[in-house]
Amino acid sequence: MFNKKSGIIVLLVACATSRLFAGTLASYTIGDVLVCFRTASGANDMVVDAGQISTFTNATINQRIPINYTGGQLKAVAATTNSVIWSAFTWLDDSVSPSSIQWTLFVSRPRGSIWTKSAAWSAHNQNTQAGTGGQMSLISGGTTACLAYNPSNTASVVIEPDDSGNSNPQYGAAGQSYVGAMFDGSTYDFGGSFAGNPELTSPSNLTTGGKVVRSDFYQIPPSDTGVGGVRFLGYFELNTNGLMTYVAYPTTPTVTTVAAGSITTTNALLNSTVNPNSDPTTMYFQYGLSTSYGSTSLTNYIGTTSGSYGLTVSNLVAGTTYHFQAVAYNRAGTNFGSDLTFATTGGVVAAPVITAFNRTNNISYVSFTTGNSGTYTLRGTNDVGLVTTARINWPAVSSVAGNGFTNTLQDTTSYTNKFYVITAQ
Repeated sequence: MFNKKSGIIVLLVACATSRLFAGTLASYTIGDVLVCFRTASGANDMVVDAGQISTFTNATINQRIPINYTGGQLKAVAATTNSVIWSAFTWLDDSVSPSSIQWTLFVSRPRGSIWTKSAAWSAHNQNTQAGTGGQMSLISGGTTACLAYNPSNTASVVIEPDDSGNSNPQYGAAGQSYVGAMFDGSTYDFGGSFAGNPELTSPSNLTTGGKVVRSDFYQIPPSDTGVGGVRFLGYFELNTNGLMTYVAYPTTPTVTTVAAGSITTTNALLNSTVNPNSDPTTMYFQYGLSTSYGSTSLTNYIGTTSGSYGLTVSNLVAGTTYHFQAVAYNRAGTNFGSDLTFATTGGVVAAPVITAFNRTNNISYVSFTTGNSGTYTLRGTNDVGLVTTARINWPAVSSVAGNGFTNTLQDTTSYTNKFYVITAQ
Protein backbone atom coordinates (compact mmCIF):
# COMPACT_ATOMS: atom_id res chain seq x y z
CA MET A 1 0.00 0.00 0.00
CA PHE A 2 1.43 3.33 -1.04
CA ASN A 3 1.04 6.55 0.94
CA LYS A 4 1.97 9.50 -1.30
CA LYS A 5 2.01 11.99 1.55
CA SER A 6 4.38 10.12 3.79
CA GLY A 7 6.27 8.44 0.97
CA ILE A 8 6.28 5.14 2.87
CA ILE A 9 5.43 1.68 1.61
CA VAL A 10 3.32 -0.06 4.25
CA LEU A 11 4.16 -3.74 4.55
CA LEU A 12 1.07 -5.91 4.51
CA VAL A 13 0.47 -9.57 5.17
CA ALA A 14 -1.41 -11.49 2.52
CA CYS A 15 -1.87 -14.95 0.96
CA ALA A 16 -0.23 -16.57 3.94
CA THR A 17 1.32 -15.57 7.23
CA SER A 18 4.55 -13.53 6.94
CA ARG A 19 4.24 -13.08 3.17
CA LEU A 20 4.60 -9.56 1.77
CA PHE A 21 2.91 -8.17 -1.30
CA ALA A 22 5.00 -8.51 -4.45
CA GLY A 23 6.35 -5.16 -5.54
CA THR A 24 6.57 -3.99 -1.95
CA LEU A 25 10.23 -3.20 -1.26
CA ALA A 26 10.75 -3.38 2.47
CA SER A 27 12.83 -0.21 2.82
CA TYR A 28 11.31 1.81 0.00
CA THR A 29 10.70 5.55 0.39
CA ILE A 30 10.03 8.37 -2.05
CA GLY A 31 13.18 9.14 -4.01
CA ASP A 32 14.59 5.62 -4.05
CA VAL A 33 15.86 4.83 -7.54
CA LEU A 34 14.10 1.86 -9.14
CA VAL A 35 15.93 -0.14 -11.79
CA CYS A 36 13.53 -2.38 -13.71
CA PHE A 37 14.23 -5.31 -16.02
CA ARG A 38 11.97 -7.24 -18.35
CA THR A 39 11.90 -9.13 -21.65
CA ALA A 40 9.62 -8.52 -24.61
CA SER A 41 7.68 -11.76 -24.09
CA GLY A 42 8.73 -12.95 -20.66
CA ALA A 43 6.59 -13.96 -17.71
CA ASN A 44 8.20 -11.70 -15.11
CA ASP A 45 9.57 -8.21 -14.40
CA MET A 46 12.28 -7.42 -11.86
CA VAL A 47 12.31 -4.21 -9.79
CA VAL A 48 15.53 -3.32 -7.93
CA ASP A 49 15.61 -0.66 -5.20
CA ALA A 50 19.01 0.96 -5.86
CA GLY A 51 18.76 3.36 -2.91
CA GLN A 52 18.02 7.03 -2.36
CA ILE A 53 18.51 9.50 -5.19
CA SER A 54 20.82 11.51 -2.91
CA THR A 55 23.37 8.68 -3.25
CA PHE A 56 23.46 9.42 -6.95
CA THR A 57 23.26 13.23 -6.87
CA ASN A 58 25.87 13.56 -4.08
CA ALA A 59 28.39 11.22 -5.70
CA THR A 60 31.80 12.49 -6.80
CA ILE A 61 33.00 12.76 -10.40
CA ASN A 62 33.45 9.30 -11.98
CA GLN A 63 32.40 7.52 -8.78
CA ARG A 64 31.15 4.01 -9.56
CA ILE A 65 28.13 2.70 -7.67
CA PRO A 66 27.18 -1.00 -8.03
CA ILE A 67 23.49 -1.84 -8.50
CA ASN A 68 22.98 -4.79 -6.19
CA TYR A 69 21.13 -7.84 -7.47
CA THR A 70 22.25 -11.38 -8.22
CA GLY A 71 22.62 -13.22 -11.47
CA GLY A 72 20.03 -15.69 -10.25
CA GLN A 73 17.51 -12.91 -9.74
CA LEU A 74 18.05 -11.56 -13.24
CA LYS A 75 17.75 -15.07 -14.69
CA ALA A 76 14.32 -15.32 -13.12
CA VAL A 77 13.35 -12.64 -15.65
CA ALA A 78 15.70 -13.33 -18.56
CA ALA A 79 17.71 -16.46 -19.27
CA THR A 80 20.70 -14.28 -20.22
CA THR A 81 21.51 -10.59 -20.42
CA ASN A 82 20.95 -10.82 -24.18
CA SER A 83 17.89 -8.83 -25.31
CA VAL A 84 16.97 -7.83 -21.76
CA ILE A 85 15.04 -4.53 -21.51
CA TRP A 86 15.73 -2.14 -18.64
CA SER A 87 15.35 1.41 -17.32
CA ALA A 88 15.87 3.40 -14.12
CA PHE A 89 13.78 6.16 -12.51
CA THR A 90 12.38 7.77 -9.40
CA TRP A 91 10.30 10.78 -8.46
CA LEU A 92 9.75 13.37 -5.72
CA ASP A 93 6.11 13.86 -4.76
CA ASP A 94 4.24 16.79 -3.19
CA SER A 95 5.58 15.99 0.28
CA VAL A 96 8.98 17.52 -0.46
CA SER A 97 10.00 21.12 0.11
CA PRO A 98 10.50 23.60 -1.53
CA SER A 99 7.44 23.37 -3.75
CA SER A 100 9.49 24.20 -6.87
CA ILE A 101 11.08 20.74 -6.82
CA GLN A 102 7.88 18.80 -6.18
CA TRP A 103 7.34 16.22 -8.91
CA THR A 104 10.93 16.35 -10.07
CA LEU A 105 11.53 13.18 -12.06
CA PHE A 106 14.74 11.20 -12.52
CA VAL A 107 14.64 9.08 -15.68
CA SER A 108 17.13 7.09 -17.74
CA ARG A 109 17.56 7.53 -21.49
CA PRO A 110 19.38 4.98 -23.71
CA ARG A 111 22.52 5.86 -25.61
CA GLY A 112 22.59 5.13 -29.33
CA SER A 113 26.35 4.59 -29.01
CA ILE A 114 28.22 3.71 -25.83
CA TRP A 115 30.63 6.64 -26.41
CA THR A 116 27.99 9.29 -27.15
CA LYS A 117 25.78 10.85 -24.49
CA SER A 118 22.06 10.88 -25.27
CA ALA A 119 20.02 14.06 -25.70
CA ALA A 120 18.46 15.28 -22.44
CA TRP A 121 14.78 14.65 -21.76
CA SER A 122 12.44 17.64 -22.03
CA ALA A 123 10.81 18.97 -18.88
CA HIS A 124 7.02 19.31 -18.57
CA ASN A 125 4.77 21.30 -16.28
CA GLN A 126 4.20 20.21 -12.70
CA ASN A 127 0.76 18.67 -13.34
CA THR A 128 2.08 16.52 -16.17
CA GLN A 129 5.10 15.37 -14.18
CA ALA A 130 2.84 14.65 -11.20
CA GLY A 131 0.86 12.34 -13.46
CA THR A 132 4.00 10.51 -14.50
CA GLY A 133 5.17 10.28 -10.89
CA GLY A 134 1.79 8.82 -10.04
CA GLN A 135 2.27 6.11 -12.66
CA MET A 136 5.70 5.36 -11.19
CA SER A 137 4.21 5.02 -7.72
CA LEU A 138 1.97 2.15 -8.86
CA ILE A 139 4.92 -0.09 -9.60
CA SER A 140 6.20 -0.88 -6.14
CA GLY A 141 3.15 -0.14 -4.02
CA GLY A 142 -0.28 -1.68 -4.25
CA THR A 143 0.38 -4.95 -6.09
CA THR A 144 -1.27 -7.84 -4.30
CA ALA A 145 0.73 -10.87 -5.38
CA CYS A 146 2.77 -12.42 -2.63
CA LEU A 147 6.45 -11.73 -2.15
CA ALA A 148 6.80 -15.51 -2.04
CA TYR A 149 5.67 -15.61 -5.69
CA ASN A 150 9.32 -16.09 -6.62
CA PRO A 151 11.99 -17.56 -4.32
CA SER A 152 14.54 -15.05 -5.62
CA ASN A 153 12.67 -12.10 -4.10
CA THR A 154 14.39 -10.07 -1.37
CA ALA A 155 13.63 -6.85 0.49
CA SER A 156 15.24 -4.77 -2.27
CA VAL A 157 14.69 -6.96 -5.35
CA VAL A 158 11.19 -8.03 -6.33
CA ILE A 159 10.27 -10.25 -9.26
CA GLU A 160 6.65 -9.78 -10.26
CA PRO A 161 4.35 -11.31 -12.88
CA ASP A 162 4.47 -9.41 -16.15
CA ASP A 163 0.83 -8.43 -16.70
CA SER A 164 -1.44 -5.40 -16.54
CA GLY A 165 -2.63 -6.03 -13.01
CA ASN A 166 -6.32 -6.72 -13.14
CA SER A 167 -6.69 -9.82 -15.31
CA ASN A 168 -4.44 -11.99 -13.15
CA PRO A 169 -5.98 -13.31 -9.91
CA GLN A 170 -2.69 -12.69 -8.12
CA TYR A 171 -3.38 -8.96 -8.43
CA GLY A 172 -5.92 -6.68 -6.85
CA ALA A 173 -7.59 -3.77 -8.62
CA ALA A 174 -5.19 -1.24 -7.08
CA GLY A 175 -1.94 -2.86 -8.18
CA GLN A 176 0.08 -2.99 -11.39
CA SER A 177 3.31 -4.56 -12.51
CA TYR A 178 6.15 -2.56 -14.04
CA VAL A 179 4.87 -3.18 -17.56
CA GLY A 180 1.27 -2.65 -16.54
CA ALA A 181 1.92 0.74 -14.95
CA MET A 182 4.50 2.21 -17.25
CA PHE A 183 3.39 0.97 -20.67
CA ASP A 184 -0.40 0.88 -20.54
CA GLY A 185 -0.75 3.79 -22.98
CA SER A 186 -2.11 6.40 -20.58
CA THR A 187 -1.20 10.06 -21.04
CA TYR A 188 1.44 10.28 -18.37
CA ASP A 189 3.29 6.97 -18.58
CA PHE A 190 6.41 6.10 -20.56
CA GLY A 191 4.33 4.48 -23.26
CA GLY A 192 2.05 7.50 -23.57
CA SER A 193 2.87 11.11 -24.41
CA PHE A 194 5.11 12.25 -21.56
CA ALA A 195 8.59 12.34 -23.09
CA GLY A 196 9.53 9.06 -24.75
CA ASN A 197 10.72 5.56 -24.00
CA PRO A 198 13.42 5.35 -21.30
CA GLU A 199 14.10 1.66 -21.86
CA LEU A 200 17.27 0.23 -23.36
CA THR A 201 17.22 -3.21 -24.97
CA SER A 202 20.57 -4.96 -24.78
CA PRO A 203 21.82 -6.58 -28.02
CA SER A 204 20.97 -10.18 -28.78
CA ASN A 205 24.70 -10.99 -28.49
CA LEU A 206 25.54 -8.87 -25.43
CA THR A 207 27.08 -11.77 -23.50
CA THR A 208 29.50 -12.59 -26.34
CA GLY A 209 29.83 -9.25 -28.17
CA GLY A 210 32.33 -7.78 -25.73
CA LYS A 211 30.64 -4.37 -25.48
CA VAL A 212 28.67 -2.97 -22.56
CA VAL A 213 25.49 -0.91 -23.02
CA ARG A 214 24.82 2.41 -21.30
CA SER A 215 21.80 4.51 -20.44
CA ASP A 216 22.10 8.11 -19.22
CA PHE A 217 20.32 9.38 -16.10
CA TYR A 218 18.65 12.81 -16.05
CA GLN A 219 17.17 14.97 -13.31
CA ILE A 220 14.03 16.69 -14.67
CA PRO A 221 12.58 19.51 -12.55
CA PRO A 222 9.08 20.55 -13.69
CA SER A 223 8.95 23.46 -16.12
CA ASP A 224 6.15 25.33 -17.86
CA THR A 225 8.53 26.24 -20.71
CA GLY A 226 9.65 22.67 -21.44
CA VAL A 227 13.27 23.59 -20.83
CA GLY A 228 13.90 23.99 -17.12
CA GLY A 229 17.06 22.84 -15.40
CA VAL A 230 17.32 19.31 -16.78
CA ARG A 231 20.61 17.92 -15.51
CA PHE A 232 22.80 15.03 -16.61
CA LEU A 233 23.74 12.99 -13.54
CA GLY A 234 25.64 10.03 -14.97
CA TYR A 235 24.90 6.72 -16.63
CA PHE A 236 23.98 3.12 -15.87
CA GLU A 237 26.18 0.48 -17.50
CA LEU A 238 25.04 -3.11 -18.04
CA ASN A 239 28.03 -5.39 -18.48
CA THR A 240 28.19 -8.54 -20.58
CA ASN A 241 28.20 -10.61 -17.37
CA GLY A 242 24.85 -9.16 -16.28
CA LEU A 243 26.26 -6.86 -13.59
CA MET A 244 25.21 -3.20 -13.56
CA THR A 245 27.16 -0.16 -12.37
CA TYR A 246 26.24 3.51 -12.13
CA VAL A 247 28.94 6.06 -13.05
CA ALA A 248 28.33 9.52 -11.55
CA TYR A 249 29.10 12.81 -13.31
CA PRO A 250 31.43 11.39 -15.95
CA THR A 251 33.28 14.20 -17.75
CA THR A 252 34.17 14.10 -21.42
CA PRO A 253 37.81 14.74 -22.31
CA THR A 254 39.04 18.21 -23.26
CA VAL A 255 40.70 18.06 -26.68
CA THR A 256 42.52 20.67 -28.81
CA THR A 257 43.72 20.18 -32.39
CA VAL A 258 47.30 21.41 -32.91
CA ALA A 259 49.11 22.21 -36.18
CA ALA A 260 50.40 19.22 -38.14
CA GLY A 261 54.13 18.61 -38.54
CA SER A 262 56.64 16.38 -40.34
CA ILE A 263 54.70 16.88 -43.58
CA THR A 264 55.96 15.10 -46.72
CA THR A 265 54.41 14.25 -50.05
CA THR A 266 52.47 11.32 -48.55
CA ASN A 267 52.70 11.54 -44.73
CA ALA A 268 51.91 13.97 -41.92
CA LEU A 269 52.10 13.94 -38.14
CA LEU A 270 48.74 15.15 -36.76
CA ASN A 271 48.98 16.72 -33.30
CA SER A 272 46.71 17.47 -30.34
CA THR A 273 46.55 18.11 -26.62
CA VAL A 274 44.11 16.02 -24.56
CA ASN A 275 42.98 16.22 -20.92
CA PRO A 276 41.08 13.01 -20.02
CA ASN A 277 39.44 14.72 -17.00
CA SER A 278 40.23 11.74 -14.76
CA ASP A 279 38.46 9.11 -16.88
CA PRO A 280 40.33 6.58 -19.08
CA THR A 281 40.38 8.07 -22.58
CA THR A 282 41.10 7.07 -26.17
CA MET A 283 42.00 9.59 -28.89
CA TYR A 284 42.36 9.60 -32.67
CA PHE A 285 42.16 11.95 -35.68
CA GLN A 286 39.73 12.23 -38.54
CA TYR A 287 40.97 13.77 -41.77
CA GLY A 288 40.06 14.29 -45.42
CA LEU A 289 39.69 16.78 -48.26
CA SER A 290 36.87 18.69 -46.50
CA THR A 291 35.30 19.06 -43.06
CA SER A 292 33.32 15.91 -43.84
CA TYR A 293 36.69 14.11 -43.39
CA GLY A 294 36.04 10.48 -44.35
CA SER A 295 39.25 8.91 -43.04
CA THR A 296 40.46 8.16 -39.50
CA SER A 297 43.84 7.47 -38.00
CA LEU A 298 44.66 4.62 -35.68
CA THR A 299 43.40 5.06 -32.11
CA ASN A 300 45.64 5.77 -29.14
CA TYR A 301 44.55 4.74 -25.63
CA ILE A 302 46.02 7.42 -23.33
CA GLY A 303 44.38 6.44 -20.03
CA THR A 304 44.05 9.34 -17.59
CA THR A 305 47.28 11.17 -18.51
CA SER A 306 46.98 14.70 -19.90
CA GLY A 307 49.48 15.75 -22.54
CA SER A 308 50.36 16.25 -26.19
CA TYR A 309 49.52 13.39 -28.51
CA GLY A 310 50.28 12.90 -32.19
CA LEU A 311 49.59 10.19 -34.75
CA THR A 312 51.03 9.78 -38.23
CA VAL A 313 48.75 9.36 -41.24
CA SER A 314 50.08 8.09 -44.56
CA ASN A 315 49.09 7.30 -48.16
CA LEU A 316 48.24 10.96 -48.71
CA VAL A 317 48.19 12.63 -52.14
CA ALA A 318 51.10 14.97 -52.95
CA GLY A 319 50.35 18.66 -53.30
CA THR A 320 46.96 18.39 -51.59
CA THR A 321 45.33 20.33 -48.76
CA TYR A 322 43.80 18.16 -46.02
CA HIS A 323 41.44 19.03 -43.16
CA PHE A 324 41.92 17.25 -39.83
CA GLN A 325 40.41 17.23 -36.35
CA ALA A 326 41.40 15.60 -33.06
CA VAL A 327 38.78 13.39 -31.37
CA ALA A 328 38.85 11.93 -27.83
CA TYR A 329 36.32 9.82 -25.97
CA ASN A 330 35.83 8.23 -22.57
CA ARG A 331 32.90 6.70 -20.70
CA ALA A 332 31.20 10.11 -20.49
CA GLY A 333 31.14 10.64 -24.24
CA THR A 334 33.09 12.11 -27.16
CA ASN A 335 34.66 15.55 -27.64
CA PHE A 336 36.13 17.18 -30.75
CA GLY A 337 38.93 19.65 -31.37
CA SER A 338 38.72 22.40 -33.97
CA ASP A 339 39.28 21.87 -37.69
CA LEU A 340 42.78 22.67 -39.06
CA THR A 341 44.41 22.14 -42.45
CA PHE A 342 47.81 21.14 -43.81
CA ALA A 343 49.12 20.69 -47.37
CA THR A 344 51.34 17.84 -48.48
CA THR A 345 54.44 18.78 -50.44
CA GLY A 346 55.22 18.00 -54.07
CA GLY A 347 52.74 17.43 -56.82
CA VAL A 348 52.09 19.63 -59.85
CA VAL A 349 52.04 23.31 -58.91
CA ALA A 350 48.94 24.92 -60.41
CA ALA A 351 49.32 28.20 -62.31
CA PRO A 352 48.08 31.27 -60.40
CA VAL A 353 45.12 33.26 -61.70
CA ILE A 354 44.98 36.99 -60.87
CA THR A 355 41.43 37.86 -59.84
CA ALA A 356 41.70 41.51 -58.74
CA PHE A 357 44.07 44.49 -58.58
CA ASN A 358 43.64 47.87 -56.90
CA ARG A 359 45.85 50.63 -55.52
CA THR A 360 45.14 52.95 -52.56
CA ASN A 361 47.50 55.46 -50.91
CA ASN A 362 50.66 54.09 -52.56
CA ILE A 363 49.67 50.49 -51.66
CA SER A 364 49.03 48.00 -54.45
CA TYR A 365 46.80 44.98 -53.70
CA VAL A 366 46.99 41.89 -55.93
CA SER A 367 44.50 39.02 -55.44
CA PHE A 368 45.03 35.62 -57.06
CA THR A 369 44.16 31.93 -56.71
CA THR A 370 46.67 29.19 -55.89
CA GLY A 371 46.84 25.43 -56.16
CA ASN A 372 47.22 23.16 -53.15
CA SER A 373 51.02 23.11 -53.15
CA GLY A 374 54.07 25.15 -54.11
CA THR A 375 55.07 28.71 -53.27
CA TYR A 376 53.42 31.71 -54.95
CA THR A 377 55.45 34.92 -55.08
CA LEU A 378 54.38 38.46 -55.92
CA ARG A 379 57.15 40.13 -57.96
CA GLY A 380 57.30 43.75 -59.18
CA THR A 381 59.46 46.14 -61.21
CA ASN A 382 59.48 49.66 -62.65
CA ASP A 383 59.68 50.82 -66.28
CA VAL A 384 63.38 50.01 -66.54
CA GLY A 385 63.10 46.47 -65.20
CA LEU A 386 60.17 45.77 -67.48
CA VAL A 387 62.46 45.83 -70.53
CA THR A 388 65.78 44.74 -69.00
CA THR A 389 64.94 41.91 -66.57
CA ALA A 390 63.22 38.54 -67.08
CA ARG A 391 59.95 38.30 -65.14
CA ILE A 392 61.14 35.34 -63.08
CA ASN A 393 63.94 37.59 -61.82
CA TRP A 394 61.85 40.61 -60.90
CA PRO A 395 62.36 41.49 -57.21
CA ALA A 396 60.16 39.47 -54.85
CA VAL A 397 57.69 41.48 -52.79
CA SER A 398 56.07 38.72 -50.68
CA SER A 399 55.05 35.06 -50.91
CA VAL A 400 52.36 32.63 -49.77
CA ALA A 401 52.20 28.83 -49.72
CA GLY A 402 49.71 27.22 -52.08
CA ASN A 403 46.49 26.56 -50.18
CA GLY A 404 43.83 26.23 -52.85
CA PHE A 405 42.21 29.57 -51.95
CA THR A 406 42.19 33.18 -53.20
CA ASN A 407 44.99 35.16 -51.55
CA THR A 408 45.83 38.87 -51.52
CA LEU A 409 49.38 40.23 -51.30
CA GLN A 410 50.31 43.91 -51.14
CA ASP A 411 53.20 46.18 -52.11
CA THR A 412 53.93 49.69 -50.83
CA THR A 413 55.64 51.78 -53.53
CA SER A 414 55.88 55.38 -54.69
CA TYR A 415 56.45 54.42 -58.33
CA THR A 416 53.84 55.92 -60.64
CA ASN A 417 54.27 52.99 -62.99
CA LYS A 418 54.94 49.56 -61.51
CA PHE A 419 54.35 46.16 -63.05
CA TYR A 420 53.52 42.90 -61.22
CA VAL A 421 53.64 39.19 -61.89
CA ILE A 422 52.84 36.10 -59.77
CA THR A 423 55.29 33.22 -60.10
CA ALA A 424 54.72 29.70 -58.80
CA GLN A 425 57.25 26.97 -58.11
